[in-house]
Formats: sequence, C-alpha cells, structure tokens
Amino acid sequence: MPGPARLFRAQPRVDPRRKPKVLRRAKSEAKRETILQAAITVIAKEGVHGATTRKIAAEAGINLATLHYQFESKETILLSVLGHLTAHYRQELDMAFSKPEPLRDRIDHLLTFIWSEVQRAPEEQLTLYDLTLYALTTPGSEWMGKKKYEELLLLYRDALASSTEITTGSLDIDLDSLANFVFTGFVGTVLQWLATANTPRARQQIQNLIVAAQRMYL
Repeated sequence: MPGPARLFRAQPRVDPRRKPKVLRRAKSEAKRETILQAAITVIAKEGVHGATTRKIAAEAGINLATLHYQFESKETILLSVLGHLTAHYRQELDMAFSKPEPLRDRIDHLLTFIWSEVQRAPEEQLTLYDLTLYALTTPGSEWMGKKKYEELLLLYRDALASSTEITTGSLDIDLDSLANFVFTGFVGTVLQWLATANTPRARQQIQNLIVAAQRMYL
C-alpha cells in the first residue's frame, strides 16, 4: 500500500496559466460567431464574389490567420453562414410561437413577425439572396441554393404545424402547400422591398398574402 508521500507525488500538477477546455471552447465559439456576423455584413455590401476572406477578417477585427484557424476556406464560411442564419431564425420562431394558437391567427402572426425581423436586419436578407445567386451561378454549388430554400421552407412549415388545428388533427389541409404558398409569396415581397424600399406597399402586400392564405386553406 503506497504511503502518503507516494500518493502526493501521484497527483497531477495543474498549470494555473492553462485555460480550462470549456473556457477555450466558449471563446472559440464566440470568435466563430464574430466571423460569421462579419461575413454577413461584407456579403451584404460586396456580394459573395467580392467578399474575400481578407475583407471578412478585417470586418471582424481579426487577422487572416485567426480566420483560417476557425474556417479553412471561404466556401466553409458561406455554408456556415447559411447554417448560422437558419439556426438563428429557428430559435427566434421557437421562442415567438411556443404556444399553440388557431391556424388563422398563426398565419397572420407568423408573417407579421417575420416581416418585423426582416426590417430589423435587412442585411441578412441581402446575404441570403446573394448566396442563392452565387449557388446558381457557380458550378458544383447548386446544392447550396436548394439547401437554403428547403431549410427556410421547413421553418415556415414547422411554425404552422404547431397551430391548434394541426396539433389536434381537427383540420385536414395540405400543410406543405400552405407553407410553400406563404413562403414563396413572402420571399417575393421581401425582394421587391429590398429593391424599392417601398415599405407601405410591402406591408400591404404581406397583409394581402395573409388574407389570401386564410381564404384558400381555411
């Protein structure tokens, strides 16, 4: 049986200068968040083709080596931006629509809420559109555009699916068709608004879309 001295020597020494893994991981995640936010800003200003890793690093306030330590290529950043925005939107929708409500109200509240989010951060929408155009015009990247639209459409569908009639099964409708109807109509309205900055017209068009969806599916 080892004596006290041997037991004492067996204890690992801890370097007080060494940061815990949890802290290092948190700092790394914060750094990635900063880079992705910078990428959104640069893409909105310069477009995808003009958004170099050097410009993104400058916007993030870091050196290029630090950026490449977190993301190995520009393409990795672009894909991560899509995932970052989708995850953010899902979190916002989950918080806003945590309780069931009638589908008629859900259609209204969903589009009204998303419109307010679009107005709050229009640069995110510009980034999403630029990423789509990049995907469609870059050979081998077509899947990125499809992935973006499928994930965003799913957000609409999931928000509608948590309405009272759908969760209780009291209403039999084509939920996929409803989600696609409001999603594509909303996307077109947002694109027009970004191009014209005509907020009253966009607001009226969204209200028209809400009424049309309610009449067609309820």
